[in-house]
Amino acid sequence: MNRPEPALPAALAARPHDRRRGLPIPFVNETPDGEVDFAAIQASQVLRCARERLCGSCGQPLAWWVAFLGGPESATQRAYLDPGMHPDCAEAALTLCPHIARRHHRRAPEHRLAAGVITPDTMTETKPQRWVMGICRDYEARIVAPRSAQAHVLFLPRPFHRTRTWSYTAAGHLTEDTPPRRR
Repeated sequence: MNRPEPALPAALAARPHDRRRGLPIPFVNETPDGEVDFAAIQASQVLRCARERLCGSCGQPLAWWVAFLGGPESATQRAYLDPGMHPDCAEAALTLCPHIARRHHRRAPEHRLAAGVITPDTMTETKPQRWVMGICRDYEARIVAPRSAQAHVLFLPRPFHRTRTWSYTAAGHLTEDTPPRRR
């Protein structure tokens, strides 16, 4: 059974689209020359998100609610390398991003060697088996500069107002564990 693709949030739909894939280019994946590298997060864009309180996906100012998407460990520690997003942009990322949407999709590690790409020591290629979206009202962004690694931004959300979780099916597709009730 095929599920219909969710409608794109307006700000994400307005982003430049990758000609080859037909996907909107997330703000943090746009290179300084306006190209795209879906496998790499651009340090300069992440820093802009931190300084200007921008959505990592659409690049627009964040509103009242901010969503952080990652594995259970990130959610428990409330510590993320990726910037916060509008909740609807985070939900779109769950279906648009092949790395998240499909269990067996892997990122190309050679992309991590490019200039301007964030590769902190704490980053791992291991994909979580479950994704957690934590939604909060505020967060702190800290620049972390360990002696042995590249400086990076660490996003520290305030306590989550609510969380949603997704796991992979036997076929390797992502499905929400307990979908939210519609009112």
